[in-house]
Amino acid sequence: MTNPLSAPKKQGRCFILAYYILMMIVLGASDGLRGVFLPLFEDTFTLTKTQSSMIIMCSYVGNLLFLFIGGYFLDRMSKKRFLFSVTLLWMAALLCYILTESYPVLLICMIFSLGASTMLSTSLNVVTPLLFATPAFYINIFNFTNGIGIFSAQNIGGKVASDMQAWHIFNLVLLVLGIVGLFFLWRIPFPQQEVPENKGIRGTLESYKNILKNPACKYLICICGFYYVAEHGLQNWMVTYGSEYLGYTRERAALYLSIFFGGITIGRLLFAPLVQKLNPARSIAIFAGIGAALYLAGILLERAGIIPLLLSGLAFSILWPTIVLIIGTYYPRAQNGIAVGFITAVATLFDIAFNAGFGTLVEQLGFAVSIKILPLAALLFFLLYVVMRKRTKPYTE
Repeated sequence: MTNPLSAPKKQGRCFILAYYILMMIVLGASDGLRGVFLPLFEDTFTLTKTQSSMIIMCSYVGNLLFLFIGGYFLDRMSKKRFLFSVTLLWMAALLCYILTESYPVLLICMIFSLGASTMLSTSLNVVTPLLFATPAFYINIFNFTNGIGIFSAQNIGGKVASDMQAWHIFNLVLLVLGIVGLFFLWRIPFPQQEVPENKGIRGTLESYKNILKNPACKYLICICGFYYVAEHGLQNWMVTYGSEYLGYTRERAALYLSIFFGGITIGRLLFAPLVQKLNPARSIAIFAGIGAALYLAGILLERAGIIPLLLSGLAFSILWPTIVLIIGTYYPRAQNGIAVGFITAVATLFDIAFNAGFGTLVEQLGFAVSIKILPLAALLFFLLYVVMRKRTKPYTE
């Protein structure tokens, strides 16, 4: 069993902390720019709402591909080499953003930039126990810094997203910071780890079958999928919805979006002790119910509902990290990693399906009807979670 970095390797700890904090902020910013710049892409490339949806959909296709394929290689490669390789793919996509203004190139690069970004942030969480003696504490801190990246990108991006030059500059800054991150990564002394036996495609498929056999699996996939639609839908469409339907300026709509994610970021620190006290399973039920109610009121009341919509971010704050923890309670410890990777990857299909059709739905029915899919997803997340708790039981050793 590999131990976290010990006293003799303390000289590398500053590089570890610098790498984690820098990359989680940068990756959060990379994810947050997509929705802020979507209206600008529409204007620059004269896109329909369906074509705009394709931009978002491609990013989630990237998530699906990178989580499925990358998860396999993460267990079978040197962790440092894997992180280096995925970071280089992410940076290559950023370079294309900087040097081109092409809608087809934008679609292709979304697959690599967002897929690699998601794989990197997921990998950093997986690697944390190898580098820190108290991984749970540090994972919360690093997720908080990831939220700072999203919040900052949405807030600053909303103020300057007036032309493609701002898009180029943002990605140039991220690229430079990524190079700095590679320098920190190069200086990190990773502990030696045994590479598991390669059981081939048949063994991998057998592992997936075992995960699917669990009665909770179908609930967990749907719960994660509806969460994706509720949170990511707002992240990607709030600026467009707020500016085109609610009548706000793009800057104001982006500010509201950043406040929503600011609530998610702050809530993860504020409510962590409460989640521990209530226990994770009960906490999700309470926070999901409150979040769904606020979200539903916020969308149905339109402009008058902006405050409850923003407050729902506080309720959403603990849902994702806690539901990932809950997934692990339904499987043996040896299957936790592959179970989380498989379930969250399959749930990405909800994101892909939503964004494949949402733009067309907006064109046909308008935002007044289409946007109600988002609070419906939040409500279904809550209801399915309650049903799962009644019908299934966590795994016991």
